Amino acid sequence: MSGESIRNKTEHGEDVIERPADADWWRQSPWSHLWVLGLFLLFTLAMTWPLARHMTDTLVSWGDPVFQAWTMAWNVHAWTSNPLDVFNANVLYPYRNTLAYSDHLFGQTLFIAPIQWLTDNPILVDNISRFIALTLTGFFTYLLVYDLTGNRVAGIVAGFAYAFIPNRMAHIEHLNILTAQYLPLILLAARRALLQRSIRWAIVLGAALFIQGLSGVYFLYFAGILLLVLFIAWLIRDHSRESLVMLVKIVGICAFAAVLLVPTLWPYQVVSEDLGIVRTQSDVKLWSAERSDYLAVHPHNRLYGDWLGENYHRHLEQDLFPGFLLVALAIVGLFYTRLRWERWMLAALTAFSFLLSFGVVFTLFGREFTNPYVLFYELIPGFQAIRVAARFGGHLVTLGLVGLAGMGVALIIQQVRLRLPDLRQQQIAVTGVGVLLVAVMAAEYSHDMDLPDPLPTSLEQIDRPDYEYLAEHQPVAIELPMGEGDVASAWPNFWSTMHWAEVVNGYSAIAPPSYYIFRDRMDQFPEGNSVELLQGMGVEAVVYHADPFITPENDPVLQAVSEIPELEQQVGYPDFVWTLEPDPWMWRLVEEVPNGEAVDLPLFQEDLPLFGMLAAILQRESHTVYGEGMLDYWDIPDAPEDVCYIMIPTGPDPFDLGYGDAEHVLTDGPLSLYRAEWCDG
Repeated sequence: MSGESIRNKTEHGEDVIERPADADWWRQSPWSHLWVLGLFLLFTLAMTWPLARHMTDTLVSWGDPVFQAWTMAWNVHAWTSNPLDVFNANVLYPYRNTLAYSDHLFGQTLFIAPIQWLTDNPILVDNISRFIALTLTGFFTYLLVYDLTGNRVAGIVAGFAYAFIPNRMAHIEHLNILTAQYLPLILLAARRALLQRSIRWAIVLGAALFIQGLSGVYFLYFAGILLLVLFIAWLIRDHSRESLVMLVKIVGICAFAAVLLVPTLWPYQVVSEDLGIVRTQSDVKLWSAERSDYLAVHPHNRLYGDWLGENYHRHLEQDLFPGFLLVALAIVGLFYTRLRWERWMLAALTAFSFLLSFGVVFTLFGREFTNPYVLFYELIPGFQAIRVAARFGGHLVTLGLVGLAGMGVALIIQQVRLRLPDLRQQQIAVTGVGVLLVAVMAAEYSHDMDLPDPLPTSLEQIDRPDYEYLAEHQPVAIELPMGEGDVASAWPNFWSTMHWAEVVNGYSAIAPPSYYIFRDRMDQFPEGNSVELLQGMGVEAVVYHADPFITPENDPVLQAVSEIPELEQQVGYPDFVWTLEPDPWMWRLVEEVPNGEAVDLPLFQEDLPLFGMLAAILQRESHTVYGEGMLDYWDIPDAPEDVCYIMIPTGPDPFDLGYGDAEHVLTDGPLSLYRAEWCDG
């Protein structure tokens, strides 16, 4: 059977070498598998229905899809206008590398870039991307299991399981989490490269690793864990010199792929350094799995939501129930003796990933044990940025289970064929087994798709003179009010696809440390120093969305603005646009600091919104910032003794702050810049 292991034997019947049979099935009959790709597209349409009826105007939800639609639209816009500046997205001004506040989705954007360029419809491309991710996840898993067992039905059942597992459907709105298709392809390519000692398959592995890295940072680490388990299992099976040489070549190709990813990963390192972002072990504990999570489903699961969802659901990140049928098939797969090391490799992947999903500690019999997760956390660069350890359960545990389940289906089908001598009866029975298994899984995995209202996607569909003004003049703008609550809104991201002007507003996986306290300051607009602060930041236009339930005569903002000469109205009720008289005093101060010089802000705590935005501008211009205290989650680093430049409010003496007879460089706005006496001019 295609893909099964065979053994050459000596004349005494001793095993010599094990290698896959029909090793070139993928090259001899590639077109024979395309119908399966179409089948998984149909599965995707059915499992996400009625989304297919509303592709052009309706998102899966008004949560992350709003943000992800903007992300891919921004990528295409930047690639076609200023590709080298793609990470400096048009939101969360004046912070730099704001695209790296979440997954950049380059891998997903590559597929839909022509569609976005032709249609300029971010909703359409977001929905298509979702369909691509689910379809290819199923198809690549099918190829993996077909390669292992040579059985199409086993591959289809396993592909359906991995594509639509309850955890995946719970994350239906999270495109970065749906994009799991490259993990089974990585496993397929790595196994083939080792078995055949094939450089071609090693290159396929490197390419899959590269595109996976473009699609999501989490999955890049998942791929690393997957390959680690695979390589160890292989070395236990075959540690000959030839095998070791091939393994070194494979690792070299993977390392080359990782090097190619550095330009897309480096901005994340810069953001981490700018904002001091490190996931503490306490953060990891909060988002780690508990044993009961492996019985948890999202409340929208149609079959188990009222039972398992009601009793075990904590958060969708921790809904890790794989389905009863999948577990049963995986147990059967443990007895699939035609594959030996692969079987135990998948079992080890399942067990090890299960352990990692519990994060830094594992509790057993009331005692806490340090988990191997801690080693990765302490030793692997970037691993401390991982927040949700439970995702190891949602992706790698399920991949191991799915591989074993595919073997289990193959074993069941093998037994069915042995009991039916007639070929026609075998075909009917095997098809029936496949249909039954997929039907049961569909029932277990079915998720209520409660779609929100449609949205416009272009200025032609709505009457918005404010956005027309931004589209025509491209000012740096702020939209007021900036909202309420602990989570910033993604709507400014989405609406910016209609004008692409830079905006202070925005949403991402993390918010800049000054965002919320600055938002509170803007609640005073145009009173206090809000106008001066906006001028200093370089904001050129203010968009004000008036409350429709308050008449202009009773709107305090409108009444106050009429007394501010720095503001000139360009667009009127209900979505006002005022241009702001230019006075970028923060930028002028920063321009006086030589390239690469660090700056100390010792009185940071006296005005957090002001100094927070000044710090962002300094970092944008590649200056290291020091200060004191905390700004939200940012622990502002203390200045070393050799810092040359200091910015403080006008009035205090730098001598009192430890800078001796510092030389005054410039006073602009409410701040003054000084150079320490121990530094050359």
